[in-house]
Amino acid sequence: MNAFKNKQPLLWGILHGLNDFAAGFMLANYTLTHNNSDAFLFIVIYSIIGFGGQLPVGFWLDYKKQVKPFAHASLILLPLAVMSYFISAEVGIIVSGFASAFVHVTGGAVCLQVNENKTGPLALFTAPGVLGLTLGGVLGQYGSWQLAIIGALTLPVAFFIIKTKLPSYQPQQQKQSELDAHDWLMLSILLIMCFRSFIFDVINRVAHDFDNGILIIGIAAFAGKIIGGFVADKIGWKKFVYISLPLALILFQFGKENIYALAFGIACLQSSVPITLLLMARSLPQYPATATALSLGTSIALAGLPLYIMSDQKVVNDFFSNPFVTAAAFAILLLCWFFADRLFFSRKRIQKVSEPQIN
Repeated sequence: MNAFKNKQPLLWGILHGLNDFAAGFMLANYTLTHNNSDAFLFIVIYSIIGFGGQLPVGFWLDYKKQVKPFAHASLILLPLAVMSYFISAEVGIIVSGFASAFVHVTGGAVCLQVNENKTGPLALFTAPGVLGLTLGGVLGQYGSWQLAIIGALTLPVAFFIIKTKLPSYQPQQQKQSELDAHDWLMLSILLIMCFRSFIFDVINRVAHDFDNGILIIGIAAFAGKIIGGFVADKIGWKKFVYISLPLALILFQFGKENIYALAFGIACLQSSVPITLLLMARSLPQYPATATALSLGTSIALAGLPLYIMSDQKVVNDFFSNPFVTAAAFAILLLCWFFADRLFFSRKRIQKVSEPQIN
């Protein structure tokens, strides 16, 4: 199978799963051992760094055009986060946020270098994350010693990632987006529906009403991404989306009282995530890391977090009244602007100055 010709997508997928397991574990364990106010604060801090922080990391990687140092940072930050949690849970969660930003962006950029314009390899990378997050959230209720195992498992994975040889940074040659207006519309629908429905509607409002609901949905999302990635390669992504999205909408509409119908709907929705990543990369062919950040990080933060916090006025007040959270959000915006200016606008200014003047 073409997706297995290069082992990097599978190895980064495993690292992605371990990373999200560690993050879910820490947040679940911290929530159970601290008051609600502190728990909410550090969930928000993790989300700002882990999701919002992907965009400046993506800008940075595309600016430097070097995969190896970012891969090394990813491989160091994850075990460092695990070790830090046993010293200070708060520090561990913050470092885990940085690890998530680097792992998601670097892993996605690596997979886009070797995916051969297929969604299968991207499915191998994206699918383990949701399963790891689910299992980590479940096991985080039963103590903290299991986290040490995850830290140990990152070492052999890191060894094989380095040994297998990282691909060099090679953005696609075409300078124009391959997407037409219809593709952009479909991409927007995928981003909004996928993350809004899965993360903030189903998990937070429905799955808790069923025994093992979170676990069932996590497994379904994992399976959906794997199946969707490879089936889309066989029949074409547009045809696949036209089948899976209407089916998901029907299941969400009429299957709310059945956890298995919901899980099947989630699988249909999540099957579009590898497609979303591929389409975003095609829309930004010169910036694979930025495309990854927009698809896997920024879209979650922008499409989901406001919808979640606006559902509870107290949450809104807590969010904006905390100076640390506000400062962190502002810092992320400044970093995004700084790297965007360095990556996109400064080059245009240089190019404009270097152009010969015609009198």
